[in-house]
Amino acid sequence: MTTQNEAALQKTVLIERKGKIAYIILNRPEKLNAFNADLFADLDRALDELEKDDSVSVLIIKGNGRVFSVGYDVAKYKTPTVIQDKENLEGYTRRWIRIWEYPKPIIAQVHGYALAGGTQLLASCDIVITDEDTQFGFPSLPLGGGFVGLYWHWHVGPQRTKMLDLTAGSRITGREAEQYGIAAKCVPAGELEEATLEVARGIAKTPLDILKLKKQAHNRIMELQGFRTGVMYGPEQDAIIHTADGIKLVHEKIAELGLKGAIEWFHSQEV
Repeated sequence: MTTQNEAALQKTVLIERKGKIAYIILNRPEKLNAFNADLFADLDRALDELEKDDSVSVLIIKGNGRVFSVGYDVAKYKTPTVIQDKENLEGYTRRWIRIWEYPKPIIAQVHGYALAGGTQLLASCDIVITDEDTQFGFPSLPLGGGFVGLYWHWHVGPQRTKMLDLTAGSRITGREAEQYGIAAKCVPAGELEEATLEVARGIAKTPLDILKLKKQAHNRIMELQGFRTGVMYGPEQDAIIHTADGIKLVHEKIAELGLKGAIEWFHSQEV
């Protein structure tokens, strides 16, 4: 018989409440909190539950275990048609837009690693707090394009985004993420939990109705500047890129050498 605690541990997303602040905790630590269908379903349920709870004013999203999230779980990836690919990617994008337009402020508490799709999640939150030991970055192989980078483009500008996005496996530190603008604050290692909670407590003092209206006002400006249109272009661009000969070559190398071997092959090339 499964106990209540065991059932909770089996969930891929957990909820914890601390006064007016609620934590949404990504809970696939053995998979480095990679996104799969179960995690997305649990994330949707957690967002639904906390949206209806007027005792909660601020959400904090963080990862259980060693990392925030390494992005999408591609272990069971099957090649879709272009239309299927575009529709799947649009489904992911609508989820990130839901987080961006969520009526309550959401803070991403980022530690360890935030890679690829994991950076889409944090870039859709209102505020990102991280520490000096954290690594932010892009996939280690060029398996797509235009899907992840657009979120970075919004926060760090075209030159830095191109520099990172066009170089597979790019990484920046938490301090660099703060300097670039994809994180609002970077603190010394060991201080992340309390620093994030301090920001959340300051926000939670404001009445919820005011918070909702203020967040909506800020999002209106982002929308006028093209945020929603820009990120919704990503799935279309990515689905097209997935048909390119270069992408097919990388998948052939993964089939031949395994993922780790393909990464070693790619980065050992002489140019």
